[in-house]
Amino acid sequence: MKILTLTLACILLVSSCNEDEVTPIAIAEETMIGRWHLVGFETTVMYQFTENLRYTIYSEDGNFGGLETAIPNPLNWYWDNDQVVIDLNFGNESRLVPSFKCEGQVIDWYDVNDDFFGTYFRETYDIETCTE
Repeated sequence: MKILTLTLACILLVSSCNEDEVTPIAIAEETMIGRWHLVGFETTVMYQFTENLRYTIYSEDGNFGGLETAIPNPLNWYWDNDQVVIDLNFGNESRLVPSFKCEGQVIDWYDVNDDFFGTYFRETYDIETCTE
C-alpha cells in the first residue's frame, strides 16, 4: 500500500509540472555562471560570474588566478527579463541582451537597441571552433 501511495504521489507531482513554468531566463542564468574571456582581450581580462556577482580578473601573461586575485568590490548582476543588468555602482548600470551560441560556450552581447556590443567565451572553450 505504501508503494502504491508513493507511486501515485510521484505521478501527481510530475503531472502537475507545467512546461511553461520553466522560463528561458532560468536556463540562461545557469549558463552565465562561470569564467568568461572577452574577445580581443583573451590574455588580459576574464570575467567570472557567480550567482549574483561579476568579478573581473586581470592577467599579464594569459594565466588567470582565482577569485582571490580578482579586483576588489565585484559588481552585482541580475536578470531583468531578457537583459543582464550589471550594477556599475553610483546609479550606473549596464543592460545587455546575451545571445548564447555554440552550446552555451559563447555569448554575443547586444545593447537594448540590438547593436552588437562584444563576445565572451568560456575559459576552456576554443573560440575558433564556434561556427555559428
